[in-house]
Amino acid sequence: MTLREKPQTLESRNSTLKGRCATRLNTPDHQSRIGGMKPTGALIIALVSCFYATAAQDVPSDAEVVARISAATVLILSGEGAGRLAAISTGVIVRPNGVILTAYHAVKDAREVQVRLRTGDAYDQVVLIGADERRDVAALRISAASLPALPVGMGAEAKPGEQVYVVSNSSGLGWSASKGIIAALRLADEIPGAGQGFRLLQFTAPVSGGASGGPLADARGALLGIITKGIAPGRGGTQPGAGFAVPIEMVIGLADGTGSLALGSGAALEMPTNRPSPSSAAVASSSAQDIYRAARTLHIASRSMYFTPASLEKALSGQKDFESLGLMVVKDIRVADLVVTVDRPLFTYTFTYTVTDSRTSRVLDSGKVTAIDGGAAAGRIAKQLVIKWVKARRPESSPKPN
Repeated sequence: MTLREKPQTLESRNSTLKGRCATRLNTPDHQSRIGGMKPTGALIIALVSCFYATAAQDVPSDAEVVARISAATVLILSGEGAGRLAAISTGVIVRPNGVILTAYHAVKDAREVQVRLRTGDAYDQVVLIGADERRDVAALRISAASLPALPVGMGAEAKPGEQVYVVSNSSGLGWSASKGIIAALRLADEIPGAGQGFRLLQFTAPVSGGASGGPLADARGALLGIITKGIAPGRGGTQPGAGFAVPIEMVIGLADGTGSLALGSGAALEMPTNRPSPSSAAVASSSAQDIYRAARTLHIASRSMYFTPASLEKALSGQKDFESLGLMVVKDIRVADLVVTVDRPLFTYTFTYTVTDSRTSRVLDSGKVTAIDGGAAAGRIAKQLVIKWVKARRPESSPKPN
């Protein structure tokens, strides 16, 4: 069975075994073995031995199962800007057209995301198409086709004692495999820190940091669940090293999501090495004017209860030159090029603001205004910002010839 084949039904599997046995019984070797026995007894013995021999041959080995799962497992890098790696997690391909399920917390606040396949191919443009925050599972899409997706099983029907496999990027070591058994099917309410209102598969295969979002598969490589954040050993009396996964049938619908949130490009992300961080080079190589010229999106944040982002957004739209800048105000900081943060120190009427490049966290500008309330402050800040941005985005004058 290949990765893209559907698991055989019991009826089709029995039919296949019968055909193989019929072929085996007609061989000269089998005819000679049963020649001295009564027809009925000989036929029964031959059929039974043939059935078990053929069935045993059809069960894949550990190496074969791991190879199947590994081909459909991906490594996910999440960054906080300027190529600064924030987390390593795992995902599993569930659709040949590039749909991946992973842990939602691994990409929720990421400003950069990169997906790497087992083949070594990397994808920097990743789209979030669906998420189940309660169960901590998200669906991503990359621009790929004919990928080796795992067939989907029935996780909630798995029985304690059944053998399972995990392939993940535990501790940053890519495509690490482990084997264990199903320990129990539990409500998340029973597990401290896991959440409420859904079921989880508990398994014994060892997992560690980086396994979140990875596949839990059965002995034939069918996907049973998506691994969630592990519970610390000893907490609340849970078993040391216990792993948990959301049954796949509870979240597979996310793969058909219609969301289209483009996550930040992960082109600058790399696995940890001894080489210097690329963040310093990224900051030094770009000028404030270049950053302003390239910016297309803007996020507004407030650190004061006396000031709301909505007031500054309204004030900016009221400035006659703001539209000409081509800046779009966005609610999601992950897709913002510029971030304006406003604060008001206690016991003052001074409102301060900073403008930072979300990619490098570099402070591009700062200032302050005095106002009696947030509404008045928003108008004055908007005026200052638009004047500065128009000036910064103005083309440099050509030098005069000598």
